[in-house]
Amino acid sequence: MKQLPLSEARAKLSALVDEVHKGKGPVAITQRSKVKAVLVDARWHGRVDEELRFYRKTLRSKPFKLRGTMKLTGDIDKGLEELKREREASFQRLVEQLK
Repeated sequence: MKQLPLSEARAKLSALVDEVHKGKGPVAITQRSKVKAVLVDARWHGRVDEELRFYRKTLRSKPFKLRGTMKLTGDIDKGLEELKREREASFQRLVEQLK
């Protein structure tokens, strides 16, 4: 993902909007070397927003409940790292679909 400092993004905003709209990927906008915002295509944002609404509605209608006991086995840190990798791969597949 392309990253630009806020001052440069401000100066090139019109061109960046055109790039993102043409499918050249999202643009991360940084401030003090930290990503503060991401410029994404409106269609992609709409799809993500629609998915979020669906999941929020599902959660409200059917709250997740655990009953009984649970036993955790294995390395939790390793499991969390694997989950992060899977989430990132899923995000990349979504970005590729939008191109």
